[in-house]
Amino acid sequence: MKIIYSKHFPFKPFIATNLFGLVFCRRGTKLDDVTVNHEHIHTLQQREMLYIGSTLWYVIEWTYRMIKHRNFMKAYNDMFFEREAYRHEKDLDYASHRKHFAWWHEFVKKGSFLHELGEFLRHIAGFIRDDFKVSKYLYFLVIAFAIGTMQIGFHIHEELLVPNSKNGVSIIYTELINISVYFLVLIPTVTIHKENWRLKQWQIWILPVVLFLINGIGLSLSAHNSWIAQGDFSDNEQRFLRSVCSFLFRSTFILLMLCVFKKCIDGKFGLLGVTRSSKFIRIYFSIFCILVPIFYIVSTTPQFLTFYPKAKVHDWTGSFGMSNWLLCSIFELCYANDFLNVESMFRGALVIGMSRWLGPRAVLPMAATYMCIHLGKPDLELCSSVFGGYLLGILAYKTKHLWGGIIIHLCIAMLFELLGFIHGL
Repeated sequence: MKIIYSKHFPFKPFIATNLFGLVFCRRGTKLDDVTVNHEHIHTLQQREMLYIGSTLWYVIEWTYRMIKHRNFMKAYNDMFFEREAYRHEKDLDYASHRKHFAWWHEFVKKGSFLHELGEFLRHIAGFIRDDFKVSKYLYFLVIAFAIGTMQIGFHIHEELLVPNSKNGVSIIYTELINISVYFLVLIPTVTIHKENWRLKQWQIWILPVVLFLINGIGLSLSAHNSWIAQGDFSDNEQRFLRSVCSFLFRSTFILLMLCVFKKCIDGKFGLLGVTRSSKFIRIYFSIFCILVPIFYIVSTTPQFLTFYPKAKVHDWTGSFGMSNWLLCSIFELCYANDFLNVESMFRGALVIGMSRWLGPRAVLPMAATYMCIHLGKPDLELCSSVFGGYLLGILAYKTKHLWGGIIIHLCIAMLFELLGFIHGL
C-alpha cells in the first residue's frame, strides 16, 4: 500500500484518505499502525469491488446517509465501509483472516434492499474478477468495435440483409454472421484461459449451431405470409396481420424448439432459466427506473423516432372493427412475447445451457452475438447492447434464471414504444 504525502489533501479533519488503493496523507503527519491498518482495510474493500464499484457504492451510500442524518460526520461514521474499518482497525492481523465483503456480511441486514444490492454487485464483481484477462477483453472489444463499424460505417444491415429479405437469403447471411462471431470470440476466450480441453467437447461445436439454425428458421417464418394477401382482408387488415404474425409465428416456433432443446440436453421439457426464483427482482426494477431519464433523452434523437414505435397504429385503423387501442394492445402482446424468445435463446440456452460445457466462458461469445441481432437498430442501441448483454449474461450465469433479462428487456421495449408514441403526437 503506497502512501503519498500532500500539503493540502486530504482536507481537515481527516489526516489520511484512500483513493483506488493509494493513501493520501497530509505532509508532516506520521501515520501510526492503527491508521495504516484502517486504510489497508479500505484497500481490501476497494480491491474486491474492482475499485470503481466501491467508489460508486461509497458515493451513493454517503448521499443516502447525508439525507438521513443531515450531518457530514454522522453520515461518514455511519457508512458500512467506515464501520468495518473502525471496528477492526486495532486488530493488526485482521487482513489475514478477513472474509470477502466483510462490511456487507457484518452490517447490512439480510433481506433488506441494500443487502440485495450488495449481493448483486458481488456477483458481478466476482465473475469479472475470475473471468478477466486483459488480452481476452481487449480482443472482445475489438470484435464489438468491428461489428459496430460494419453497421454504422458500412450499413451492412441495409446493404446486405434488407435487400435479400424477401428471398430468404438474408436469413442465411444473418445466421452465418451469428455463428462466425460466436466462434470468433469463443475459441480465443477458451485458449487464453488455457482450457483447450473444452474445445474437445462436441457439444460446444454442434449445439450453438443448432440454436442459431432454430433462430434462423424462426426468423424465416415471419416472411411466409403470402396467405394473408390471398384472404379477404382490407389493406389495413393485411398490414396488421403481417405485423402481428411476424412476431407470433417466429416466437412460437423458437420457444417450442428451445423447449425441445432443453428436453434433449436436460431431460426436462421447458425453457432454460425460467424458474420460480425471484432473486434481484427489486434490483432489476431499480436499474430500469434509473435508466428511464437516459432513455428519454435518447428517444428525442431522429434515428430513434424513425425506428420507434414499432406499432404503426395509423396503418391499421379500422381493422376487423377493432379500436386502435385494442389493435395496439394485441400487437404489443405479440411484440413482448418476442423478448421472451430472445432471453430464452441468448441468456437461457447460450449461457445457462452451454455453461455446463463452457462454464463462465459462455458469457462473452453470447454477448458478441447478442450485439449482432441489433444490427439495423439505432446506433446507440446497437453499441449499448453488447454491454447490456454481457451484464445480463453474468447474472443469468450466476442466478440460473432469466427474470432479470425479461424484466429489463420488456420494460425498456414498452418504454421505447411509449416514448415513440409520445414524440409522435
